[in-house]
Amino acid sequence: MSFAGRLFMDVSHTRTQRGNVGITRVVRRLFDELEIIADCKPVVFHRSGFRLIRAGHVSAAATRVEVVDSAAARLFRWLNSAPVRKLVSLTPRAALYKAWRLNNDLTFDSLSKDEEPLAFQCGDLLLLTDQSWNYRVWLAATRARLQGARVVLMVHDLIPLRHPEFCPPLFTEVFQQWLVRMLGCCDMVICNSAATEADLLAWCGEAKLPPPRSGHFRLGCDLPKATVGEVREVLAVFMSSSVPVFAAVGTIEPRKNYPMLLRVFEELWQQGISAHLLIAGRATAEERNFVEKLRRHTEQGSKLLTLFDANDQELAHVYAHARALVVPSLAEGFGLPLVEARARGCPVIASDLPAFFELQDLGISFFPQNSEQALTKVVIEFATKSRSAESAPVRASPWRESAEELLSFATVVRNGIL
Repeated sequence: MSFAGRLFMDVSHTRTQRGNVGITRVVRRLFDELEIIADCKPVVFHRSGFRLIRAGHVSAAATRVEVVDSAAARLFRWLNSAPVRKLVSLTPRAALYKAWRLNNDLTFDSLSKDEEPLAFQCGDLLLLTDQSWNYRVWLAATRARLQGARVVLMVHDLIPLRHPEFCPPLFTEVFQQWLVRMLGCCDMVICNSAATEADLLAWCGEAKLPPPRSGHFRLGCDLPKATVGEVREVLAVFMSSSVPVFAAVGTIEPRKNYPMLLRVFEELWQQGISAHLLIAGRATAEERNFVEKLRRHTEQGSKLLTLFDANDQELAHVYAHARALVVPSLAEGFGLPLVEARARGCPVIASDLPAFFELQDLGISFFPQNSEQALTKVVIEFATKSRSAESAPVRASPWRESAEELLSFATVVRNGIL
């Protein structure tokens, strides 16, 4: 699919990140494909307007080292780290918000000061798929529209508004201000699932905001094949056990519901049931007590293994050898690990969230969310049968198809059909 016009994608937040998970992973993979099929150009935020990255790009394997390791990027990551986020709860909200915004303005201006100022023109299209609530993106987006560009915003979920109990202090306020302002200066909103789109439209109704032009598409999946040499020894040994290993993949944060998952397996171990648990995900400040419990657990390294920095090759190895992926989440916008696991032939056990139900064509076993009894029953069933019974890989949409679907929406917006 070709795109008749200039296409730009905001990568301001993504290029400051070392890891390749969550939204960062989505932005990099979509950009990789759009760069090939539509000559997409990466842009970064500056309060005076978006700027074009002069050299290099943001592919999954080549985030610019000089940006990631710059003083500004290191400062941004530190200000979003566990120790700092712990302190913010002690700061008055108004003062905290002003300080946070001022710091981010200075940080992103510094990161983009050497890039080329971009003048948009009629026919241009700007994709805002990144975590742009971290900067006042509406300033640059409004300028782009005044110059003739069309703007498409991607909303990954509404968890900060629907489930504020799962978010850090102040984030709900930051996210709501970002969403309200962006709804007023974009031409269309694209979501990563029908559930997220429905959530967005329902929230707009509740907030008495006009519903935006909207659509949704399914994210892709193309984890690399792993070789033994690319997997750390402790993981290779753990996954090669004759005892079935159940895996949980994703950031360790409250909405993932990992404490409940651990309780289920602790009960199974007390009953003498053979089942091991692997948790692979980045630690967060909100679950620091649980993370410490994992580190000190008496079964750590035996029946339990925790990895806080698993790479793509290691995740592929996990999906290839786990008895099942277990996803006990309480809130999600999409389920990328579910798709990746099923594409590798790994069975999936997941809570019955609306976003997950959209993936039921992948052959997922559901249980009532937050039900320890129901999850225990399903895990025991899976532990007592071979993986081969439900391990036929399913076809998942590659990122190329996801990018083409996103591009089809972009073309419609650019041509003013909606």
